[in-house]
Amino acid sequence: MHRILTASLLLTLVGCVTTMPQTRGEFKSLASNHPTWYIADRYLSNRSFEDVVKNLDKKWQDCYSASKTTTRTSGGMTTSSYRDTYHPKTKKINNSLVEMTIQMTTEGMIMLDKTPPGGYYQAALDIKRSSGGKAALTWYSGNGWKKEWEKNKQWADGKKTSCEK
Repeated sequence: MHRILTASLLLTLVGCVTTMPQTRGEFKSLASNHPTWYIADRYLSNRSFEDVVKNLDKKWQDCYSASKTTTRTSGGMTTSSYRDTYHPKTKKINNSLVEMTIQMTTEGMIMLDKTPPGGYYQAALDIKRSSGGKAALTWYSGNGWKKEWEKNKQWADGKKTSCEK
């Protein structure tokens, strides 16, 4: 009986470990197939592909390259502290496609699931060259990033929206 319980527990833990998307493609698929919890949306900017990529790359580095420390206290004593660091990345696939990705790493906390290389996926943005000199954006993220998606559309259009808005 002890072996059955141990085997059941291990299978449950293995199931938990494999639930987080391990690649950008898996993250995009998860967002596309679960609209209740994720955003998978498109937007067409009237600005050129080059201008949109240049502006968004700068904004991502300025706004999303950040760390946040969370400290929990009880009875005036620190009980735990961990640090989340966000890593924005821009990758030119070809002359008509740029992939932007934000991943997050956590220090000071034991993570029960398997952390993807580079950290947990927070947002992905595909920028494609579109006809008429425009740029087509496709955004993928959890619903908690909805305001960020709105900012990215404004940045794509060249508006001077701040990081904090």
